[in-house]
Amino acid sequence: MADLITTDQLLTELQARTLDAVLDIIIPADEVRGMPSARDVDVMAYVSEVAEQRVNAIREELDSLNEESLKETNAAFADLSIADQQALTEQLKATERYFLVTTVLQTLNCYYQHDTVLTALGMKPGAPFPEGNEVPHGDLSLLDPVRARGKIYRE
Repeated sequence: MADLITTDQLLTELQARTLDAVLDIIIPADEVRGMPSARDVDVMAYVSEVAEQRVNAIREELDSLNEESLKETNAAFADLSIADQQALTEQLKATERYFLVTTVLQTLNCYYQHDTVLTALGMKPGAPFPEGNEVPHGDLSLLDPVRARGKIYRE
């Protein structure tokens, strides 16, 4: 059996620095409303736990962003000024249809489930209905038109 070496690091150092810069662009902190930056909610921990199959796509997107940055500016994306990072992301967003789509989607999924964000939005952290959801009893005759329609699906 071959010796297998594994690591807890999902991203290389360059990918991690690139992700941090991108996360601050996707959702910057809002001190007035008490909203953290997307960088503060540990997106990669969320992705590795909930959507592990998306890790490779995020890596590829970050590598692609760095390649474009090197081609356009001769510098890694994380080493650019914030203004240059934003300009480059806007340029790539306008020219590439699926620019960072996985990274953005997973960031939003993680961000809007984070307890700090939910609290800042005035919502109770945690599952919305941890004890279930009580449905009020109503007039079931309202379903008669649906039942009369018959089966509308294929078997």
